[in-house]
Amino acid sequence: MADEEAVTDGTKPASTTKPTVNHEKLEDPQEDADAARTKYIRQWLPQLNAWGILLSHGTASLAVALSIALALNGYEALDDEDATHATYVNGRLMLRVADVTTLLSTAMVIVKLLVSWWTTTIVWACAHHLASTGKLAPGPEDSLGAKDTQKEAEAEEFMSRWKLPPWFKRPFKMPRGPSQWLITFALLLSSVQVYISPLLTGSVNWTSRLVPVDSTNEAVAAVDPRADFDGWYWYRYSGYAESGLSKRSYLRYAAGYAALAWGDVSNAAENGTSLTGNGCRHVVTRNEAVGPNSTLIDAVLPCIKIHSITWYRPTDDFTTRSPNLTLVDDDPALYYDSGVTVVYNNSFPWNASQVWTSKPTPTLHEGSMTFWVMVKRVGRTDAESPCTHLDPTIFGNVDSLGWYVQQWSGNCYWYGLVNITAGVTTSKQSRYLSGRVVEDQTPLDQVVFDANPWVQESLWLLPDLMTMIAVMNSTLLPTYDNIDGYVEQLLRQAYLAAWDMYHDSFDSDQISLTYEAIPGISRQLAEVSFARVFSWLGICLLMTGSGFLLLVIVLDRRDIEVPEETLLEVREERKSTGWDILNQWSSIAFDMVKKIF
Repeated sequence: MADEEAVTDGTKPASTTKPTVNHEKLEDPQEDADAARTKYIRQWLPQLNAWGILLSHGTASLAVALSIALALNGYEALDDEDATHATYVNGRLMLRVADVTTLLSTAMVIVKLLVSWWTTTIVWACAHHLASTGKLAPGPEDSLGAKDTQKEAEAEEFMSRWKLPPWFKRPFKMPRGPSQWLITFALLLSSVQVYISPLLTGSVNWTSRLVPVDSTNEAVAAVDPRADFDGWYWYRYSGYAESGLSKRSYLRYAAGYAALAWGDVSNAAENGTSLTGNGCRHVVTRNEAVGPNSTLIDAVLPCIKIHSITWYRPTDDFTTRSPNLTLVDDDPALYYDSGVTVVYNNSFPWNASQVWTSKPTPTLHEGSMTFWVMVKRVGRTDAESPCTHLDPTIFGNVDSLGWYVQQWSGNCYWYGLVNITAGVTTSKQSRYLSGRVVEDQTPLDQVVFDANPWVQESLWLLPDLMTMIAVMNSTLLPTYDNIDGYVEQLLRQAYLAAWDMYHDSFDSDQISLTYEAIPGISRQLAEVSFARVFSWLGICLLMTGSGFLLLVIVLDRRDIEVPEETLLEVREERKSTGWDILNQWSSIAFDMVKKIF
């Protein structure tokens, strides 16, 4: 009211207006520098991201390939059926094959993720680059200079769907210029990455391998504890010499040893030869702590080396038959089975006057022995030469061989000469094929043969034992197109089994002797195909190299950078496709948990 009066009176009141103050914030140089740095980083971040993906892919591919080639090749994985997980053995982590496969699959997933990330990046960048240069969907412009946006949209959709350059779209066009060729190679190499993984996953082959276990060695008896030298008296007892009654049980033991040592045909090749050593096998006493793939050290084993086999021809001068080949009163010639084979020495028949109070004199046989093979029974016939046409036989077609054939009692026989070295050897390392069978691992040409009391006895038993093994066929020796191999393996099996029988029956003085066995277990050995591994690596590095050239020569920062409006569109699309719904559900679930607890 006073103011109104003052105005009315014409007097100017005292001023009550406060002085104006500038409230604008003063510029901070530090904040300006931070903003500029942030803007600079945001500008270059997409390109740095692209380089990071590319180099990560190259590094990961190189690491995976070198790990497989250098670390996995020769790795020994667990091969135990009871092993359900990886375990430590002597302080070293031992994986199963399944664990190695899992790690390899994980590495492949990581590489594939990097490939997918890189493919998405360069497809966008190449499309952006081609659009900015007017080469995404080249064509005539309208009167206002506008481009055909529909064709560009179709080209972008094609690139996004097939991850290929737009000129691959029908009608197909050739790239123009170095940049388009580089884009073509880069996109093609990134597209084929998803199809090359079988090269790597199929590069590892697993085979079983013997591995000794570093543990306490086991003692293995050198001879059967039932061995009794008193039985030697009855074995050679003159009262049973003609009937062979005292030797028949021992003959059956020997045949059982042969079946035990050679009955597993998985350890033999197609021609019957051993796949697990030099063929000198021995039946040992059982030790429950020692099983297959274990190693027996410095054991005495029987061994035989067959140098050559010669077949007699009609022009050769030789003696065809020898009396008294049997020790058990069972003439092998009375067995009319094809394949019956007998090895004998005409000049050195069995000696019945040996001393029964001591073992025979140790001998080592080096030289030739005669043998015959019953080829085929033709039966009694009036033909002058019934053994002329024998085909077919269990040995295949044999009429053209030109060997001497003897006909006797309706049977046809071949004759020949076999040159052998037979004795025993001290095996430095013998591998367990089963709980009771070991085989010398020394190359046969390097075996040192020694004399032994049972060498000659084993040779005398060959006619009876070879006949029994051939008739039983318990070792499944192959015959077809394998005549020499059949004779060789039958002789080998019979000699080794005969020696084992004499050793386990009469060497009672060695009952207290033991050998040392190293228990062993089987491992799965990884064998890597370097050709496949490095082929896979080469294709991966080609993508890395093409990407390097693409980033350096063709694409720049603006091509890789995603515009802000595109990011906004993506965010809106995510909202419309249910991302907000998921967020709402997660919020509701979180609130419910808080109320409950």
